[in-house]
Order: sequence, then C-alpha cells, then structure tokens
Amino acid sequence: DTTMGMSNDEDTASVGSHSLKSSTKSISRNSVSSKKSIQSKTQKPVSKLRPSKPILLKQSLSVVDVCKSLSKKRAAAALITDSRSNLVGIITDHDITRRVVARQLDPSDALVSSAMTRDPTVVSMDDPAMDALSTMVENHFRHLPVVDSNGAVVGVLDIAKCLNDA
Repeated sequence: DTTMGMSNDEDTASVGSHSLKSSTKSISRNSVSSKKSIQSKTQKPVSKLRPSKPILLKQSLSVVDVCKSLSKKRAAAALITDSRSNLVGIITDHDITRRVVARQLDPSDALVSSAMTRDPTVVSMDDPAMDALSTMVENHFRHLPVVDSNGAVVGVLDIAKCLNDA
C-alpha cells in the first residue's frame, strides 16, 4: 500500500513479500541468500562486484529534495531509511519519472515515501555474485542494496556498472 494512488503495475514489481530474514544469517531484509541453491565454495562473493557507496536519505524528504541529492551526486538511485536508520525503500530516477512526473504530481509536495519501492530485496556481501546478478536480471532491478552480516546497509549494486566491469 502506498499513498497518492500508487498502483502495483510493472514499475512496482520489485516490491517483495518475503519475510525480512536470510536463511544463512539474521539479516533483517529480503535477501537473495534466502533463495540460495547449493553453491560452489569457489564462487565470487558480492563484495567482488565492488558495490558503490549508498546514498542514504530519510523517508520524510520531498521528492524534489531527493532529486537534488541524486543530481548533486550524479546518481540514479537512493536508499531510503526511517527515523531509526532502517532501510525501508529505494527510489530511482525511473520511479520518480513514472510515479511523480507522469502523474503530474508536485515533487515539492510529494514525499519520497509515496514514490519509493518499499522493502527492497537486498543481498549480503557474502552472497554469491552470480545470485545477485541473477536476481537483478530476473526481476528487472537496476539497483540492489547490499548489507553486511548484521543487516546494515553497506552499498548498492548497479547492474550497468556490474556488467561494464565484467
């Protein structure tokens, strides 16, 4: 459920309904590792994909404030946190285009919490890199938050950067 009439169409397919727990660790987010198949110990971990430093913003900000932050940092996505710094969502340039601009909402009045994708799937630094990339491709995610073994956000994967570095 989101405010301002956001619907569950193709652009919201990244919203997961997973319990926020990993099968291998106590991570408090949707995690790729919860869907792991039997993996080879020789696979590269997500950390080898060199996740970017995340842009962390509060859910109480307006969309225009988020746009200013994204523009200043030349980024296409920000991770959204609540007042206790817990990850609650992700917003991308694509989300802003479809959920704010296309609906002719005023970005100064619209809160980021109404346009973001809630409870995003995350990947752990120790998860196999191929699992993370497969998750991104299969679910049409361009960005995937990365957490440490305690569930704290430590980075974000960008599919274009990952493929360019490959």
